[in-house]
Amino acid sequence: MERFTFVILVLFLKLLGPSDGAMTMKQLKNSLEMMRKACAPKFKVDDASLNELTAGNFRSDPDPELKCYTVCIAQMAGTLTKKGEISLSKTTAQIDAMLPNEMKAFAKEAMTACKDAQAGYKETCDKIYYSVKCVAEFNKDALLFP
Repeated sequence: MERFTFVILVLFLKLLGPSDGAMTMKQLKNSLEMMRKACAPKFKVDDASLNELTAGNFRSDPDPELKCYTVCIAQMAGTLTKKGEISLSKTTAQIDAMLPNEMKAFAKEAMTACKDAQAGYKETCDKIYYSVKCVAEFNKDALLFP
């Protein structure tokens, strides 16, 4: 399977208009759709659940399959360590390389605010799911997740 190399935070930012960044909004949406099509069949998650996640609605008792879906997306984004955690350095490098200048500060702020969200969990699926949830809580209107 082809591996995509863009920041997990790119997935969270809703308004990426045309700029000097590496991806246009159309390219980003196409990539997100490809990621969803690649990851969704691996998990027993219905479209309604994925759409809720995309909308930033996180259940208090999430389905384990949905949590593991977020790991698949993070793996495709190339932002995980070998231990199954979101890498601050990889994500920051991706932010610097790919986001337009006007978005870099916000992306880094969100990453900094949520960098420790994974610390309270042992399982990779929990670590990534709750990190995504943290970003949604940081600014739900800015969440973009396939």
